[in-house]
Amino acid sequence: MLFSSMRQQAEQHVVADLGNSRLKWGLVDPAGRVAASVALAVDDPGAWANAWETWGLGIGVRSSWTIATVNPPLAERLSAFLRERGVLEVRWFRSASDVPIKHELEHAETAGADRALAVAEAIATHPNGQPGLVVSCGSAITVERISAGGVWEGGAIAPGLGLSARALHELTAQLPLVTPSDGPPPFGHSTRPALEAGLFWGAVGTVRELLTRQADGLSPKPWLVWTGGDARRLAPWITWPEARVESDLVLHGLARTL
Repeated sequence: MLFSSMRQQAEQHVVADLGNSRLKWGLVDPAGRVAASVALAVDDPGAWANAWETWGLGIGVRSSWTIATVNPPLAERLSAFLRERGVLEVRWFRSASDVPIKHELEHAETAGADRALAVAEAIATHPNGQPGLVVSCGSAITVERISAGGVWEGGAIAPGLGLSARALHELTAQLPLVTPSDGPPPFGHSTRPALEAGLFWGAVGTVRELLTRQADGLSPKPWLVWTGGDARRLAPWITWPEARVESDLVLHGLARTL
């Protein structure tokens, strides 16, 4: 039923978040919200083509795309993919400086558009006069601080679970590549479970410490929004009042710019 309704639209508006490990896109409904989304590997154009066909994109209607990217080489590949399919209307957000948001960054042109869009969407969905924090858990883990006046004051960037796991594997001689389970034991009797413990609880500890320190000086206690591929894995281990997980925060932020 969903894919049928996509084909019936007179015009398709698609929003996309092109990161370092995945391409995520979503269809915007007439109310301006993301109706459905899909996450695809960035190194698998065949999966992009399959998703395009499954969603019925471009069948008898004009399609426009709004895209945030932190990956210039892959942006060129996606541009070619869309041109081959007749998409001529593409709007790009390539850095935080492209996003209409109040901030205190010194060099917004070097900050990721995805960070800015996630913060902008979180601010838009919370009451004025309340400070906030946004945690994004992807290739990198970022924690962003927002003042009570709705100003993005900056943030912190740390390696994500997958990136840390690959670094330990690729930059050492004997450590295996692991994918930590959710909430593993805090120590292991062999190398693999020891790695899982260090990676998972290290990420939880990193986020908890950054949240605690960034919340200092904010009053009342800030709300918290989690997003990103690993958000639902990490969020349950950190107790925080007025917290929620929003997997498509960047896509919703893009939809709000239409």
